[in-house]
Amino acid sequence: MQLILVILSSVISSFLVHGRSYNQQTPDYLKCPYGKYFKDIGQQPTCNPFGQSCPPGYYCGAGPADQPGFCCKTDNPCKLGEPYSRNGNAPHCLGKGAVRCPRGYTCIGTKTSSSVCCQGCSYKGESYFPTATFYKDGKKCTCGNDGRVRCKVVTCRANGKEYKVGESFQVDCNGCTCQPDGNAVCTLIACPVYCHYGGKKYAEGETFPAKDGCNTCSCKSDRSVECSRNPCYPKGYAGK
Repeated sequence: MQLILVILSSVISSFLVHGRSYNQQTPDYLKCPYGKYFKDIGQQPTCNPFGQSCPPGYYCGAGPADQPGFCCKTDNPCKLGEPYSRNGNAPHCLGKGAVRCPRGYTCIGTKTSSSVCCQGCSYKGESYFPTATFYKDGKKCTCGNDGRVRCKVVTCRANGKEYKVGESFQVDCNGCTCQPDGNAVCTLIACPVYCHYGGKKYAEGETFPAKDGCNTCSCKSDRSVECSRNPCYPKGYAGK
């Protein structure tokens, strides 16, 4: 009878956290997704939602309901939340016997031993949170709650035209380049001001004859033309 009790005590232990009792299974029952337990170096491996966290370099593996998780010797590979878990284990999603990630999860990892299903999307080797927006290869992409990535081509509008990401163009005397987010980065050169009048172009401050032949006009800084309003008299009119 004593031998049986010793065996059972090594399998299940009970502890209190904030007045609640938890039955803790041994690491032989709950497996880390990969790596070793913190207990391998002689420390308590458990972690729980009440603030008992794992040390740096260890990931808190999910445990069953009302039980703590176990500190595994690997950082959580998921950028958001915890890996998809079944019976306290995070199953592999690559290689032989791999699981198919459920809706809203995507397979992260390049090796069988480190592959898990994480919430979010995977796109060209990168993982993203659900609803996250990112820019890639001249496209604006969004990670959906269903784990799918949807993208559309990004363009910059200027001069009444559309320009692709990376394409350069002129706006007045400044050079611009279309950026991945659809905005353009331009040089900040103060461009010369010109006015158009009577089919001709005049520089800022330049004066020139008005169309009536008796007044003068000048080009203003806002590209407007301002003319004098003197009365015009017939040629040879002496006046008073």
